[in-house]
Amino acid sequence: MAKKKLGILLSTSSNENFETVLVLTQEALQQDVLVYLYFIDDGVTHLNRSEMHPLSDAGVNLFACAYGAERRGVPQNDFVVFSGLVTLADIIKGCDQFLSFPPTGGGEDDCCRSL
Repeated sequence: MAKKKLGILLSTSSNENFETVLVLTQEALQQDVLVYLYFIDDGVTHLNRSEMHPLSDAGVNLFACAYGAERRGVPQNDFVVFSGLVTLADIIKGCDQFLSFPPTGGGEDDCCRSL
């Protein structure tokens, strides 16, 4: 039987949302669920956090919006796949469940609004 797949989108720089995503990811891994994290907009600012390498080492599939990272000066690295919205669409389509953590109000820059 195929493993369940959980997709999570983080589009905010909120530490609270990042901590929630970490807890959900750890719980999913304990239940042998494949986890796909996609960071977009201000969410890409979390890519430099120390918690990212252990997630990658644990088998979490990490993706980030290449445009959002470039726009915010976040350098690319070797443990995150930098891609675009087609990849995000594929993740959404391929997962059994998908959760989104958007900004909770004012102040955060959303790169997609400027398109």
